[in-house]
Amino acid sequence: MRRVVLSMMYDLLERTVGLDITRGEFVDGIMPMHEVDVILSFKSSQRLEELRGALSRIDDDAFGRCIGCKQEIGQDILDRDPGRRMCDQCEHEYSKPVMHLDLHEQAG
Repeated sequence: MRRVVLSMMYDLLERTVGLDITRGEFVDGIMPMHEVDVILSFKSSQRLEELRGALSRIDDDAFGRCIGCKQEIGQDILDRDPGRRMCDQCEHEYSKPVMHLDLHEQAG
């Protein structure tokens, strides 16, 4: 999965900043992560941050585990989006709008 995430990062970086290295050097891990961090410090996006987070979770053995319920996220979901941090159920639950109460109305 690490190669898949790195490949997605390479594609995004190539489109946005251009790279002086080959896909193989980047995806095969020949380029040290501190050099990747330097590139990301100059050009970043939400998607790059999601993929960077996925790499961190892979390194920490937390990849594929939902941050909401702590259950495994389905492999089919991770294949489509390796940056995903929640299972479908938690994603749906946490994306519901929060109902706000007007405390001034209740106090009157």
